[in-house]
Amino acid sequence: MQHVITSTYLHNLQWVYHKIDNRGICINRDEMQIAKVYVDEEINRNCAIASAQWGCTVFIGAANAPAIGKDNSVNLNATQGERALLKKLQDIGYEVPKITKRNEEGDYEQKFSTGELSLQKMLVADQFNFRASKGGDPAIRAVLAVRELGKLKSSYFNCRYYTDTKDQTYYLTNYNVAGTLPGRRSSRKHTFGFGNNAQNFPKHGRLAKVFRRCLVARPGNILLFVDLKSADEWSVSALSQNMVALRELETGVDRHTNFASAIFGIPLNAKTKTEWKESIERYLGKKVRHGNNYGMRGPRMSDSLAQEAHSIPPAQCQFLLDRADAIEPMVKQIFHKYVTDTVNRTRLLKTPFKRERQFIGLRPNDANSKIFNEAFAYIPASVTADDNGFALFFMETESILDLADRFLIHECHDSLGFDIPVDYDNIARLCEQLNRAYSILVRFDNGIEFVIPVEFEMGFNFADTKTLRSLDTASIKLLVEELQAEEYKTIEQIVA
Repeated sequence: MQHVITSTYLHNLQWVYHKIDNRGICINRDEMQIAKVYVDEEINRNCAIASAQWGCTVFIGAANAPAIGKDNSVNLNATQGERALLKKLQDIGYEVPKITKRNEEGDYEQKFSTGELSLQKMLVADQFNFRASKGGDPAIRAVLAVRELGKLKSSYFNCRYYTDTKDQTYYLTNYNVAGTLPGRRSSRKHTFGFGNNAQNFPKHGRLAKVFRRCLVARPGNILLFVDLKSADEWSVSALSQNMVALRELETGVDRHTNFASAIFGIPLNAKTKTEWKESIERYLGKKVRHGNNYGMRGPRMSDSLAQEAHSIPPAQCQFLLDRADAIEPMVKQIFHKYVTDTVNRTRLLKTPFKRERQFIGLRPNDANSKIFNEAFAYIPASVTADDNGFALFFMETESILDLADRFLIHECHDSLGFDIPVDYDNIARLCEQLNRAYSILVRFDNGIEFVIPVEFEMGFNFADTKTLRSLDTASIKLLVEELQAEEYKTIEQIVA
């Protein structure tokens, strides 16, 4: 099937999302209560770690200020004054990095900051003999943990949940089909104050499962997720006219492992498949490939890695990006050149689905790096978003299965989530319909065309899902029974 974006389609898609908004994701209240207690305990434990190292009371919020010793205390929520974290760090003698930010007039200026990026840089720095190889400064690590826990608590655990007449509790949201420039949907708190953003659920990291395990299937149901495989990579490879990459994507080659092997000069047979998948080289290979695809430079990549607790200097990051460019020169020579030439000539980019974006901020005698980097990312991100949107619209309006209409509960840029009865035949039929819904032809002006494949996962909550290898009834039954037999894990076991 070939599709084109129209105003009628967007209007009808918003109507479809209103239906999904009101279905909600089921919440396990008992699991939620256990998780809340754990989060509070972890916040207190990490505050105690910082307090012990700095010899003062570290707390969150003015309401929790100590009655005594207030002159030697730190409020992690305070940005100014004697109790501000920045002042405490400077008094102790930490080297607090400056971060470039826009001021109220829109001009860039450097300021000392205790934001996440600054703290991550401090964490991996060798300050006061706390080696990064040992996990970095324990007090800074504790403050970062408190920030992560606090965000989890305020954004998700403490939001309002909807409880229906059957005493079932749900996480609600509102989707917006015009929420982003590339066409990705955005989501926010529900009209009546329930829930929050449903597309930014924590997915990676130590604490992600703590919340995601609270999002469960309705009684008697199971969750089915469908994801576009390597979605943006298809468009990048097509725009680069990289036929080798497209063949690898078609055959399921682990391109990130191969890329890491080439960048770091490590033979593929030097590690097992599992060792490669868990290696820092593969992680960096994936980050470097994406960075090179979208015009990232060394300093920005260094900051990005610092936010994930990896200390790699800008010069080394630039060296890796240059290696990536040497391995896949077509990205810059063909893809980036096409984008820059088109934007310079027309100030307009158009996707295969005929979605358009204007770039009117170009300045003469300027590199315009920020604008071009946005332009490099626009078509791949937009194609992925619209591919997913067309599939969702098909399942809600054209699918012969009423399962889709009743049980589609979640959308996240390149994936859909269903909450469906444990009926093996109907699950197989739904998977078949989804394969049909995602049979969307993407055809570029250079003549390259493809259909982005999908993969399926199942689980009884958002955290513990497993890949569905085959779509026949017997395989579905086997996976459901495997999931049902899994041993329950405590939160301590999950985050260990």
